[in-house]
Amino acid sequence: MKTVDVIKGLQILQKYRSSQDGYDLGAEHDILYVYCTDHPVAGKDLKILADLGWFQEDADYDGGEEFKPEYYDFDQGWSCYV
Repeated sequence: MKTVDVIKGLQILQKYRSSQDGYDLGAEHDILYVYCTDHPVAGKDLKILADLGWFQEDADYDGGEEFKPEYYDFDQGWSCYV
């Protein structure tokens, strides 16, 4: 994933946070984890996140297929490979 796609995704997810200065992400090897948002992500932003390559690792879908907005689970965090 390109750096610009990581930044765009983080900017979208930040809009759905109550606090703008929390510890809301983690990283491990080649994956960036962003914890659950405080408010549901809107439809247009879901599509943008999916198109950028962001996904919800623990959402109810076959992780082998491409993440689509209809798989969105408010109770799950977001991830992207870097």
